[in-house]
Amino acid sequence: MMQMQKAGAACPTRTSRRSTVRVQAVAEMDRVSTNPNARPKPGVPEGTPKVLPQDLPSRPRRNRRSETFRSAMRESNLHPSNFILPLFIHEEGDKNQPISSMPGYYRLAYGKNVIDEVAEARSYGVNQVVIFPKTPDNLKTPTAQEAFNKNGLSQRTIRMLKDKFPDIEVYTDVALDPYNSDGHDGIVRDDGVILNDETVEYLCRQAVSQAEAGADCVSPSDMMDGRVGAIRRALDREGHTHVSIMSYTAKYASAFYGPFRDALASAPKPGQAHRVIPPNKKTYQMDPANYREALREIRADEAEGADIMMVKPGMPYLDVVRFMRDNSTLPVAVYHVSGEYAMLKAAAERGWLNEKEAAMEALMCFRRAGADLILTYYGKQAAKWMAGEN
Repeated sequence: MMQMQKAGAACPTRTSRRSTVRVQAVAEMDRVSTNPNARPKPGVPEGTPKVLPQDLPSRPRRNRRSETFRSAMRESNLHPSNFILPLFIHEEGDKNQPISSMPGYYRLAYGKNVIDEVAEARSYGVNQVVIFPKTPDNLKTPTAQEAFNKNGLSQRTIRMLKDKFPDIEVYTDVALDPYNSDGHDGIVRDDGVILNDETVEYLCRQAVSQAEAGADCVSPSDMMDGRVGAIRRALDREGHTHVSIMSYTAKYASAFYGPFRDALASAPKPGQAHRVIPPNKKTYQMDPANYREALREIRADEAEGADIMMVKPGMPYLDVVRFMRDNSTLPVAVYHVSGEYAMLKAAAERGWLNEKEAAMEALMCFRRAGADLILTYYGKQAAKWMAGEN
């Protein structure tokens, strides 16, 4: 037994130099010399141990010591100029319509209400908007030809905004679902197949009509193959070489789009006896399980002439945002989608989150991941917070 004890006493204890804290006797610590001219040290709670400083070559907390220092060292910055504000527009009366699944957000009545909303956003530094029209059911058809009506709601809204605010950047949505009675981004064949090349033809007409109305950037969100190149050629052919394309490059078949589809009544519709209507968009939007597939879409959009590439949704796909940033020199956009907005609102309403802090953290993390532009329903509110308003 004695031999075992001696053996045990002889065994050295292996510890990390970085993590070792040498706790000294109080009497020994009291003997440590002090400079009588030094500033008094702040008090500590009774019972706090007296220790010698750890022998650490680096202390990262030194660079976090004050807001002034943190601001100077901050790697990512957020500004209202990074925001693109989505606008839902309707013509069903002259009142704004609340969207029940998006608390605090509205379908804006075409006309003065849209102008007022944009003017307020501009006053806080948000000078980019994207237009989403709510098309009346009587104008929806299986081929969605209202999408390229030169006097359609989207086209008239573009003209109105550019006439009132010539320097505003107006983005558009290029897809058929707001105008399609079947609720899909493309034309649906009777057996349920979403037609690709036929849809692209109408997307080109839609993009040209938006450019003619004054759009600065058209944004194909449909996920049809080859649509970016076809739209670029159509725009150039009609003399719109100055109009940009922001492609929804990596748009996933996500469960986070529900409130948006409520806002525009654009969800896929049930099939009929002689027609099959797919209940979801999984045959053309990306599988949420896929990461490497985004590279294929990135390469295609770059080759076809995209000016900006987007990831949608945002928070659940930050890895894809980073992947896009690391694999392209083009500007990167991210869509902070309606479901993400609704979750933050719901948690804040229940007192589970500080809405301002959580929303601003979410927006900053998009920038940290590599996004240059953020489409967000918090655009105007975030800009107000940044200006010091509640």
